[in-house]
Amino acid sequence: MKYLTTLEVANQLQVSKQTLLNWLYDGKVPEPPRNRKGYRLWSPSRVSLVRKLISDGRLHTRTVIHRQATNRPDLVSEYAREVHQFLVEGTVDVESFLRELARLNPAVARRLVARKSVAGSARSA
Repeated sequence: MKYLTTLEVANQLQVSKQTLLNWLYDGKVPEPPRNRKGYRLWSPSRVSLVRKLISDGRLHTRTVIHRQATNRPDLVSEYAREVHQFLVEGTVDVESFLRELARLNPAVARRLVARKSVAGSARSA
C-alpha cells in the first residue's frame, strides 16, 4: 500500500498543510501512524475519513490567521472580503451576523447603536 505525505493529503483535501496539522493538534482528526523516521503515514482510508468529516461539516476548511490588530486600509479590506465570503458561503443574513457580533462584543454593540442613531437623524433632516 502506498502512503501519502501530509502535504499530499492537504493538497487532495484542498486545504493548507497547516490546516491539516491544526486539526491533528486539536484532536479533530485521528493521528495517523508514523514510520521509523517519524513521518505520518496517511492511508487512502484515513484520507477518506477526513474527507467525510469535512463533508459532514465537522471540520472547517478555513484556517484563521491571527495578525496584530491594525487599521491599515489594505488589511481592513482583506478582513472585510473574508467576512463577506464567509457570509455568502454560509448563507448567513448580515443583520443576524451583526446582532450576534454585537452580543459577543459590547464595544461593537455601542458602535452599531451610535451609527443607527446618526443615520436616523440624517434621514429625518
